[in-house]
Amino acid sequence: MRTLSFVLALSCVVLQAPARADDACLTGDSTLSDQRSLASLAGATEAACPCAAATSGRIYQRCARDVLRTELTAGTLRPECQKTARLDLRGTACGTAKVACGAAPISGDGPPSCGLSRPSSCRDSRRLDRTACTDEDSCANVITWTAGTCFDPRDQGPFTPGVQVISWTKDSAFSPGTPRTLDTVIWYPAPKGSGPITSSFGAVVDAPLDPSGGPYPVVLFSHGSCGYPEQSLFLTPLLASRGFVVVAPPHPGNTIFELATCGTPAAQAAAFFERPADMVFVLDQILAAGQDPTSPFHGAVDGSRVAMTGHSFGGLDVYLVTQRDPRVTVAVAMAPAALLKPHLDVPSLTMIGGIDSMVDNTLTRAAYDASATPKLLVEIEHAGHFAFSDGCFPSPDCNPPTTLTQPEAHGDVLRYVVPFIERYLGGQEKVTPLLGSPTGPGFVYQASF
Repeated sequence: MRTLSFVLALSCVVLQAPARADDACLTGDSTLSDQRSLASLAGATEAACPCAAATSGRIYQRCARDVLRTELTAGTLRPECQKTARLDLRGTACGTAKVACGAAPISGDGPPSCGLSRPSSCRDSRRLDRTACTDEDSCANVITWTAGTCFDPRDQGPFTPGVQVISWTKDSAFSPGTPRTLDTVIWYPAPKGSGPITSSFGAVVDAPLDPSGGPYPVVLFSHGSCGYPEQSLFLTPLLASRGFVVVAPPHPGNTIFELATCGTPAAQAAAFFERPADMVFVLDQILAAGQDPTSPFHGAVDGSRVAMTGHSFGGLDVYLVTQRDPRVTVAVAMAPAALLKPHLDVPSLTMIGGIDSMVDNTLTRAAYDASATPKLLVEIEHAGHFAFSDGCFPSPDCNPPTTLTQPEAHGDVLRYVVPFIERYLGGQEKVTPLLGSPTGPGFVYQASF
């Protein structure tokens, strides 16, 4: 079972942002600090009262209440959050024969719910789709992270991510007659248990592709300006583990390996032409590989299901490529540079950081307004431009504890990106409740279905 400390470790930091004593728990200026305090409480509880070692629910609850009192006395947890902490504790299954039974309204109307019950009693009703969340110990996690579905977007899927780097060469779109080599990183589903995982890719290099779930949808990923294909390893290998082929080329001239010049006006102007052409080209290549009997991707690529995703300048590429290439059926723009009044005509998710100082969120909201339905716009509060990449530059956008840490931000990104791709590219209806209004604090949400 997923222990509380494991579930909430990504949200736990030692430093705390200032909290206002008059704020209700998880509201106002205290929201981020309270989230971290509750996460810290969960970690302290697991350390003192290991869930897996609990011999009875009564003993576990007594131990956990002692930890809660200690945290309140030490001032680690505000008194305003005592009631929330007690409710979370009462919804914990440790030491019992019960499970967290998540419930999502079948009609899609109404909030998710959760209660402890025996697995045999966790059954669907006329109005509720109930699931025994055996990987979750706490109803608080079932509500916040799965919206009652037991589908946790942060979890690895049924495959191990494999990865290959394939070099493809095309003609330059900006300087015709100039060869342009794209050392493209491709993550894909490999057999469960393959290894070892290479940290630089978050996947098993040259692992065999697992054909059992194919053909697999394609997710194109375009990195940010002065970025690189492996910039978002919190996301790209995870998608491969869930049954997607993720294709991420570099954009030569606009990568971190040309740091001295990649952000110059000349490089940016060239990138405006080169980058969309790069993405269309690698889509051509991966689809051709799927038809090539000599390719490891033969028969494994579904050209009818293609998502275009990207961060920053890569988010601009999402608009440009989706408008250019009708093969793209789903779009995910993350902190996009929404220049030239773009819009999207396919199912789209737009995610922004609420304190982004690198791009103009006003333009992004205008692009969202101009886009067709179904569409979602999700703003992560206390996060900036680098919430969508592994690393960040010390700046107002990335300044913990005032802002989210990278692991905290990544959890929030996965909370919407993974179920959106699963739903609209993978066809998984069961994740739909996760695309509704946020089930936890820290988001600003707008949707039209």
